[in-house]
Amino acid sequence: MAKIFRKIRQNLIAQNSIRKYLLYAIGEIILVVIGILIALKINTINQNRERAELQIVLLEQVKFELLEIYEDIWRDTEVLKLGEKAHSRIKQVIYQDKSYAEDLCFDFYWLRKDEYVYPTSAAYSRLKEEGLDIIQNDSIRKVLQAIYEGYFPRLSKENAFDPDISSVFNTYYLDNFEPNADMELRFSYALPKDTVVDRVYSEEYYEFPTIKDANGNQYTAGDVPLDFEALKKDAKFKMLLQQTRAYRNNKLLLYYQLKKLVKYAVPNIEKELQRAGYP
Repeated sequence: MAKIFRKIRQNLIAQNSIRKYLLYAIGEIILVVIGILIALKINTINQNRERAELQIVLLEQVKFELLEIYEDIWRDTEVLKLGEKAHSRIKQVIYQDKSYAEDLCFDFYWLRKDEYVYPTSAAYSRLKEEGLDIIQNDSIRKVLQAIYEGYFPRLSKENAFDPDISSVFNTYYLDNFEPNADMELRFSYALPKDTVVDRVYSEEYYEFPTIKDANGNQYTAGDVPLDFEALKKDAKFKMLLQQTRAYRNNKLLLYYQLKKLVKYAVPNIEKELQRAGYP
């Protein structure tokens, strides 16, 4: 092709026809520009196709991450609910000036328990590196941003929003409680079944005391106040009780909202994958 154009130019020069030569030169420039535009268009199409394919791969990975993280969310929510129930019972006993019941040791145990999300976010980080606009579905993009950049930071360990409930109680418990050693006292709770699309998180049952190892050694839970009557009158404990209830309620609300977001995100990601013909 280059030889043909060169021969045409040489003929026009030999004919000494400036007008024809200029028209030819302009035509050649136009052809070159058209060729460049076509090449750019093809390159853009290829890049868009590659980004669309990468989007599908990363969304599949994000879906897997969310399903794995949801198991922790499911467990943590139930532990926090146990803490909330324990808080209500302890507050009732204290403010109604009731006598100590042995099984209160389990309520004092759950009262100081706290939970955090430890999310795996490799796939979402890769999405951010590529630019979140790689996610073509606006709803999916927004909900993933809310989950990974809104809720996970607020529910992670040592976040800047709510203090650790265990840390709040730690010093007070060290000075005013001892571990429960009564193996006759029993406590049990169940994690209710939950599902996200076709992933089933089966019901689990826990009972204290429980066998700790193959040698038959037992482990139990519970925190026993050294002086329950003094505890009921302790203004510091009442203040801790009030503060931590606010922390736990706020955290529980975030967990409930996070569960809804994950249950919204995963099926919508699946629909996007099916629409793209992903197996």
